[in-house]
Amino acid sequence: MAYESKKALEEFLETIKNTDQTFLDPDKTIDEQGHVDGYQHIFHLLKSSAQFYLFNDPLRPRLMLLADEDHKLIGDNVDAVYYFTQLRGDQEYLIKGRRYDSCYLSFTVYGGELNGEMPDRVCLSINHRDIEFDDDGRFEIKLTPKPDPQGKNEFKLDNDAASMFTREYFFDRFNSRESDLHIENLVPHDPPGPMSDEELAQRIRRMRTFYEHTTWIAPLPIEFPLNDFMPPFSFEADQGGWGTVDNIYCFGRFRLEEDEYLKIHFTSPDCVYWGMQTWNYLMQSMDYKNYPVCLNKGAAKPNADGSYTIYLGHKPMDVENWVSTAGYKEAVMFFRWLLADEMPNQPAVELGRH
Repeated sequence: MAYESKKALEEFLETIKNTDQTFLDPDKTIDEQGHVDGYQHIFHLLKSSAQFYLFNDPLRPRLMLLADEDHKLIGDNVDAVYYFTQLRGDQEYLIKGRRYDSCYLSFTVYGGELNGEMPDRVCLSINHRDIEFDDDGRFEIKLTPKPDPQGKNEFKLDNDAASMFTREYFFDRFNSRESDLHIENLVPHDPPGPMSDEELAQRIRRMRTFYEHTTWIAPLPIEFPLNDFMPPFSFEADQGGWGTVDNIYCFGRFRLEEDEYLKIHFTSPDCVYWGMQTWNYLMQSMDYKNYPVCLNKGAAKPNADGSYTIYLGHKPMDVENWVSTAGYKEAVMFFRWLLADEMPNQPAVELGRH
């Protein structure tokens, strides 16, 4: 018997085999450490591909954790917890939860093909300002093709809905309590039987597509300024990708010798969260178990005039607001603002020496 799942697996293995072409490309500004990170990123990506598209089903959705201190992907954030699930626009979903002490909570639904492709657009963005909570933080959200205009926390699910990310941010994540979250499909379905060859082949191909499309954006295909930042920009609903419209991003790149550091000065508009952190070139957070690689609105010490100064370097410094390179000579540095009242100014950067 010729198994379609075997054919799909062989296709996936061929894609995996050729992955390094995306990060060994000489036209990309990536150092040797970035190449090594590219090879280890393969295993992070394989894990998420299986969790998101082999062990997940839009008819019986589960919230799958995106990242933790060891497993990192698609621009994880030290201050945040993300969950992913597949959806389908012809279903109806109920999300039950209880929020505790996060500064930001959201549910972003993405539209596109149901085959693991990078999403085409954000078709629904719900954050904590849109949700009615009980006094103890409990809530229910219904995602439905036909929401009741008078219904509490009912939101329209577009027919091209394909996936959803939850996002929750904290000022002190590791001493905070993340929300209790659960999702269920309200449309009844019979319990699944053993997976058929056809179904398994389809899931493997979705895994392959997700895997391949993620390698298109990791490493990031944009050339960032060296020891400086680009102007901040908003994430737009129709630009494609896994962002949220509540975000303003600001990217740069550092390259520092052992005795060098960056002095970063900026002001922030009112917002529910801002944070500055580092990624490797594969959009993975640095080693936050052993180094201070992130700083946010709740932890940073402001200057007398309300502005902020952050120092990024290899060696600990006797200053407020020091962020470590975690041993990387070069990598990505970036800011994000959530629900900012206005567009922030571009941070100013000075190169210093000890």
